[in-house]
Amino acid sequence: MRAFIGLFIVLVLLGCNANKQTAGNTQEPPPPGWVASRPLNSAYYTGIGVAPKTVGTNYQRTAKENALSDLASEIKVNVNSNSLLYTLETNAKFEQEFKESIRTRTDLNLEDFEIVDTWEDGNSYWVYYRLNKLAYAEKLQAKKNTAQQLALDFLAKAESARNNSSYAISVDYYLRGLQALENFWNEDNTVAYQGNTILLDNSLFTGLKDQLNQARIQFESPIELSFQNSFKTKADLLVTTSGGAPLESVPLAYDYFGTYGRHRGKVATNADGRATISVIEADKERGDNSIRVSVDTELMFEPFQTDKFMKKLTETMRGTDMQKAIIYKPPSVYLISKEENLGRSMDSEPIASAIITSLGRRGITFANSKTSADIILKLDADTKKSGTEQGFYTSVLTVNIEVTESISGESRYKVSKNNMKGVDLNFEKAGLKAYQSFTRNIESELIRTLVNDLF
Repeated sequence: MRAFIGLFIVLVLLGCNANKQTAGNTQEPPPPGWVASRPLNSAYYTGIGVAPKTVGTNYQRTAKENALSDLASEIKVNVNSNSLLYTLETNAKFEQEFKESIRTRTDLNLEDFEIVDTWEDGNSYWVYYRLNKLAYAEKLQAKKNTAQQLALDFLAKAESARNNSSYAISVDYYLRGLQALENFWNEDNTVAYQGNTILLDNSLFTGLKDQLNQARIQFESPIELSFQNSFKTKADLLVTTSGGAPLESVPLAYDYFGTYGRHRGKVATNADGRATISVIEADKERGDNSIRVSVDTELMFEPFQTDKFMKKLTETMRGTDMQKAIIYKPPSVYLISKEENLGRSMDSEPIASAIITSLGRRGITFANSKTSADIILKLDADTKKSGTEQGFYTSVLTVNIEVTESISGESRYKVSKNNMKGVDLNFEKAGLKAYQSFTRNIESELIRTLVNDLF
């Protein structure tokens, strides 16, 4: 801005010389001294603004805006060593952005400045503003005092809510206190509070971090998925302070691996510090599946995220979290198998063997008796002749499976497969080929659906 003003001074002087040469004895009055040389006065901030007199523009308003901007640039923004901004572990970019923001707000909110003089010639329009430094400092201190009183009120409310175990309310008051002081984060905010002298902004910031870290998340029982609970259960949580006092209204976020990807949700603790999470459709084939629960800082910080510097202040803050393994207890199965080829018994039971192998890979165990099993799987398979063509024989395999509960006898699952064909040089070999085809594709033909529906 000042370089721009200097350029205009040169142009003005050149213009004056040109006028002398072309106007003869007619001469414009010379520019005032403040145009040629910036006034220096220790009692005032000075602002000089100039704008070219371009046709179709409001050059007077532009010159006034430039004068205000020039005046604001004289008001230095320093970072006190006792300030929150100084103690924060932030980078130089954040500090510079904060200073620029303060300057911009100063530019927009300047009051009580006075216009000292204006001057114009045929090419430009000039404005001279000044602001009494003492009056400005007094008004700024009054604003700071108001902000500190508001922040002190929020601090008292935050501590009261904390003492009453109102977790989220306390966090909110700490955040509001910090926001109330935001314009003065770069300054010393030493105040008297409850008989002590404290750094107000630092106390709010430290209190916020301590409050976030004081929540202790506990799982009150194992998380087990079994046939007895239909592979659906609940995770019972208790959230307390480090001293064991229950914390009310703590927002919690959780996630675990579900059948179709990550399963996420949110809950909050009640007056007893407890919350319950429904664990359904968990991925039972993932051996290391667990549920992770954390304090939902994203929810608590959300009202402050439109404030650039509050967002920056809280972006690395996290509450406590805890993980608990999800234990999958597969059902025990008692298998009854009858497999025939063309109505005759076979030397082996290929489908039963394939089922045992496939389910065994999923951790499912097989019992030696009905009474010791959770479910009974009854398998009935046989082939029949289908026809011949050009010397080749075709047999068709039919498979019937029924799963019942061992104790109640209730049928839980039924399926019939009758589309498996085998072709060979005789019907018996064709029947064996049908068995081979079915067992080769048993995962897609049977196991996946069976596991999804039952296990």
